[in-house]
Amino acid sequence: MEKQISLKPDLKLLNHDFDGYKLSSDADVTVYSQTLDSAERLEKRQSSSSYYLHTRLEALHNHLFGDPFNAAFIYYFSNKGHLLKHNFSKDTRLSAGEVVWQADFSEPDEVSEDDKAENLHYFASVCFPSSDLAVVGNGQGSLHILETGDRSTTQSWLESFECTTQRGILTQARLADGEAHDRYIHCLMMSVMPLQSLINNELYVLDEKLKTSSASAAQVVNWLTLRYNDDITVWINVGTAKKSDLQVKIMAQELRVGIEGTQVLSGTFSNPVHSDLSSWTISDGTLEIVLCKASEGVNWKALFQPQDPAGEELLDPQLVEEVNKRLAHLTSDKFDANPDPDNPAYNPGQFEACDEANEDLVLLRLDGSSHKLSSMCHLGATQHLFNSQVEGNVVPAFCIRHDVDGVLWQPEGEDRFVHTTTYNAFGYVKASKSMAKFTSAAPDNSYVAVADVKSHIYVFFQPEAFGGELRNRKSGKRMNTVARQVVISMKTHDEILGFHTSHNILFVLTEKNIFGYCLRSS
Repeated sequence: MEKQISLKPDLKLLNHDFDGYKLSSDADVTVYSQTLDSAERLEKRQSSSSYYLHTRLEALHNHLFGDPFNAAFIYYFSNKGHLLKHNFSKDTRLSAGEVVWQADFSEPDEVSEDDKAENLHYFASVCFPSSDLAVVGNGQGSLHILETGDRSTTQSWLESFECTTQRGILTQARLADGEAHDRYIHCLMMSVMPLQSLINNELYVLDEKLKTSSASAAQVVNWLTLRYNDDITVWINVGTAKKSDLQVKIMAQELRVGIEGTQVLSGTFSNPVHSDLSSWTISDGTLEIVLCKASEGVNWKALFQPQDPAGEELLDPQLVEEVNKRLAHLTSDKFDANPDPDNPAYNPGQFEACDEANEDLVLLRLDGSSHKLSSMCHLGATQHLFNSQVEGNVVPAFCIRHDVDGVLWQPEGEDRFVHTTTYNAFGYVKASKSMAKFTSAAPDNSYVAVADVKSHIYVFFQPEAFGGELRNRKSGKRMNTVARQVVISMKTHDEILGFHTSHNILFVLTEKNIFGYCLRSS
């Protein structure tokens, strides 16, 4: 049984008196750029996949890779398969591209049936598990381990190992020590495939609950129900099936529906029905079943028993109208011009659309040896903001929203997570950026930046002391620190394809250019 994980923010790191960001001029931001020639331009391929998750994975892929052991180095793959390196220094500023390795983007000889059927393609990626090793996934099913040596001086890397794997994007590579001075590299791949393909593939370790639920889900279709006083109407989408293909059996306590001999719905009613008075018909791909209640006026809590599958219920319009009338005395259509300030009806800040989370967030930990789930934490309807590689030899930290703030959690050990940094009000700020594509923070946590799809970058600094004092004219509050916000308008309106933050440099990659924005004098 998996362990439970607890995330409790450190109250000492939360600033409840944060007074917002002050817009600062971008005049002190210096930009350096390099124009990419045809051989250096970005590898940009598109697949014809019909999967939403795969399309989203392609659109949000970050083509710029940072080196956690050399903060001023960045890498990307060109359309020719060249892995190019740029670096930023006081002397050369943003250097020209230097080819360190050649990747093979050609189709492999052996392609899985799932990849052939779905035509799934992935972008190449590189990770750095140590100061002298690199792991490259070419996106086409090949994984390469490269000996880089000292990356600050070497000009070319040597391949020491190659293996075939599932197509996907390499997201993490971690180096672990084994017995007899052996070293192991654990790689985390991200790919999209049908659930049934996972179950049928012996290479994947799946939870037994997932196998059971997926097997039952394959036999169940979705349906809608509408309850009235005397009868219940059930609608089921049967696609192109004809009436002769359907097998519908209505009994006093049970309903069974089959399509061409395959049972797709079976459940025990929560209350009995008159089977001889019930009926069904099919029209435009929809099966409609009308169930007559055995006891008139009885309010059913659900169509089936709790152990049976549940569908979606539509409310009776007459019942909705009746409930609205009963609650009419609690509402008003008149504006209250003088509300009670000490007893507000609600907090309007809690009802903004940008604060809503689309789904519950779950934190999972996988055991590196067994690849099975070892720990988990249900975070509820919160928002994941970004991940941050604070140091080169540690697991990346993750930032999630806590109230309006962004809280950075650093994994330590098997089930311990430490609250290391708070990005004041960043949860609220990030939720309002509807065009945001990439989010990244500096390794020293001094700032966090958001890159739009094109044209604009927003930088939010931690509060900094300055040689003076600010006074709020309305509240009279005095401050000796200020949190700056800088808005960078790019010289080009090309789409931002890569984004990386170092201690004081923002790196931005487009199809034709690479930019280095110096945020402080270096």
